[in-house]
Amino acid sequence: MTRAVLNHTISHRAHRAHRAPRAAAAAWLLAALTVLHAPQAHADQVLPLELSGAAYRVAHDAYAAYGAHRYDESATLASEAIRQRPDVADLRVLHANALAAGGHPKEAERALSDAIRDLGPIEVLVTRRAQIAAAGAGGASDLPGRAGVEARAAYSAYARKDYDGAIDHARQAIALAPNVERLRYPLIDALAAAGHDDEAWAAVQDATAQSGDNAELRTRRTFIGAKLAPQASIAAYDARERGDLDTAQKLAQQAVTYAPDRAALRMQLLDVLFARGDMAAAESAASAAIEEDRTNPLAWTLRGYTRAAQHENGADDDFSHAIALSSNDSDNQAKSNSSDDAKRARRDARTARAIIADVRLAQHRPQQALDALASLDVAHDDTDAIIALRRQRAHRMLAAHDASHIADIDPQARPIFDCHDDRFGASCDLYAADPAFADVRTARDATARGDHAAAVAAMRSAVAAAPDDPQHRLELIDALVANGEHRAARAAARDALASGAIDGMDPLQVAYLAQRAGDTQRAYTAFAQADAQGALPPSATGDAGYAALQTHHNAQGAKWLERAIDHGTQATDDATPMTPQALADARSAHADATRNWGFNASLNYRGGGIQNGLVTNPTPGIANNWQAGTEAYWRPFGSLGERAFELYARGYENFGVKGDSPSGVQTLQAALGARVKPFASTNAIFAFERILPIGSSVRGDWLARAAWSDGFGTTLRQDVPSWWTGVAYGEVGHYIQHPSNYATANVRLGRTFRLDAIDPRLTIFPHLVAGADYDSAIDHSVPVGIGAGVAARFWFRGGPYDAPRSFVDVSVQYRVRVAGDDRAKGVFFGATFSY
Repeated sequence: MTRAVLNHTISHRAHRAHRAPRAAAAAWLLAALTVLHAPQAHADQVLPLELSGAAYRVAHDAYAAYGAHRYDESATLASEAIRQRPDVADLRVLHANALAAGGHPKEAERALSDAIRDLGPIEVLVTRRAQIAAAGAGGASDLPGRAGVEARAAYSAYARKDYDGAIDHARQAIALAPNVERLRYPLIDALAAAGHDDEAWAAVQDATAQSGDNAELRTRRTFIGAKLAPQASIAAYDARERGDLDTAQKLAQQAVTYAPDRAALRMQLLDVLFARGDMAAAESAASAAIEEDRTNPLAWTLRGYTRAAQHENGADDDFSHAIALSSNDSDNQAKSNSSDDAKRARRDARTARAIIADVRLAQHRPQQALDALASLDVAHDDTDAIIALRRQRAHRMLAAHDASHIADIDPQARPIFDCHDDRFGASCDLYAADPAFADVRTARDATARGDHAAAVAAMRSAVAAAPDDPQHRLELIDALVANGEHRAARAAARDALASGAIDGMDPLQVAYLAQRAGDTQRAYTAFAQADAQGALPPSATGDAGYAALQTHHNAQGAKWLERAIDHGTQATDDATPMTPQALADARSAHADATRNWGFNASLNYRGGGIQNGLVTNPTPGIANNWQAGTEAYWRPFGSLGERAFELYARGYENFGVKGDSPSGVQTLQAALGARVKPFASTNAIFAFERILPIGSSVRGDWLARAAWSDGFGTTLRQDVPSWWTGVAYGEVGHYIQHPSNYATANVRLGRTFRLDAIDPRLTIFPHLVAGADYDSAIDHSVPVGIGAGVAARFWFRGGPYDAPRSFVDVSVQYRVRVAGDDRAKGVFFGATFSY
């Protein structure tokens, strides 16, 4: 069966697997084998093969072995297929045919008797058993004279697999009694069994010319044609590939003659005729296809196309037939399961409508084009985009009042046949018109071999050939990204958004295009629209969630991330599990999106920037002391994604201070402030706070602070047991009322280990450290120290949708002085509780 494939999203356009045509060919071959020697079978009888999985693969190999005259192998494989699917009568007939052709007629009879016992007296089983029994009895035992002797000798030689002897005896019998039709059967059968298929075909034709057609000859013609047709079809394909269209047409027509009921071969012939531009011959071929199968909407559509191209009457009638048939196919699809046959029928129906719309657009009849597409709903497959594109073209034509006059059909508007070959012959996918099809195919092939620059060049040509097709623009963007041209990809995405090409896109495509262009608000809106239409697949909910968070729609973003996590933790045929790290990232994003407040407590000895993130509270004139503090913060606007705004209140005191400096309650202070992270791409924080004195030695003041940090490997990973970690932190501050300045910086580099043997939430981080400090209230030196340390962190408060939201971190370091005073050396300690 010919399958129609339309545009697919981004990188998958013009890409199809070809298992279905092979399966159809195999099923068709089975039908030929099943009706062999079945006089009660009609020539157009269709015998179903409902197999899948392992049974299908074994049966497929059994048919192939039979066709190659490896009868013992075919019988063995058929027996295994029967073991897996004993309910399929066709497999029982194949098994018996293989046994009989292999010279084991008695075993074939027994096999069919067993089948009748198991499945009941099905006509094809009973008839085939009678035929094998008759052949074993001689098949011509009642024929008198020398002709009967030669006929019986032919059957006897056939039973011994002496096919050459059977051929000789059968020919002698025919010479003695040329008017006895049944004497021609052993000749045909022996020629076929010996692999002389051309001679067997000629013998069938001679017998038909001599005696007229009948069921016995039709079944033999079907069986022999089944073996000859693939050879002619493959030869036609080869001729078509090398540009020899005359030979290709002759061979394709021959293949159709051998197997007139095989739609794929008729489609191959139409491909050659379209390539030649011979619309009259194509019309005749399409008419013959309709006579063979009047329920095929593609055949009616193609004949309508040829008639429209020749300005002949009847095109609209053909299109009406195609639309009616495609409506029936769509209705049947809605009621059926999601089998491959049902999906192909739906694609064929939608392809037929798209081709009809192309013709009517070429004729400047936009309203009729819309009418042809009117009943097509969103199918959530790769046909949606091309249907939408034709609707947009029709609307643009209506808006321009460019209608109501007949014009020649541009050859660029012709349907596209995409043919392939295998051992069953050629099969052709049918596409609606696309002037950029060849460029897309070139780009796909270049991508497959890793030549991304060539893919970019080909996709630029594709966009130039069909600038209003959004699919090509998406594929160009993907090609640019694959080639490392990220800035060009973003420019191309913005150009696509500005060009109006997105009018032909579905919301999900618009969402991804907007993400490429950096327009997160538009991406979020499109994701939401796709979700409202039921067109947001589970695999896209994570991307939708991140887009929502970037535009501060935190509640919706959290819901989408929950769906993504649910989908990512499943392991079914319809779900691809997330990698451990991707799952951790999604949970981390969900945790941040749903956090509106937090609480921290810290304990430090000798400060020195051992903790990061504005955790400590610097106090002018204090060094080498212990400091304890707490902080609570609130996000009045919720999570802002890569940006942040927080209000906070803190309280701190110093203790254990050496000498006569204030210590304990005397140093107790509070602070109220606000901090902001204004940049999405830079981790810079700016804070401004009011220090409120509580202890007697504290001075009220205003403090302006700025901090910057960067690093890698700082989150809890699940994909590996250990990973490199690096952290860089710097902070500066200025007291306004009692002017003084301070600065601190440190760099840590080491490797983090997850201690799964104790608890997978526990990590240890041995590291090297370098730190520097400055405080104008003490002196103007800059103490610099280097050393080593170790930090342990325990994460907790995780959940199905959240990464651990809290942690306890303890760090100890020892540094040696490199420059400055003694504040740079010694032991440094820090502990943080973050909730």
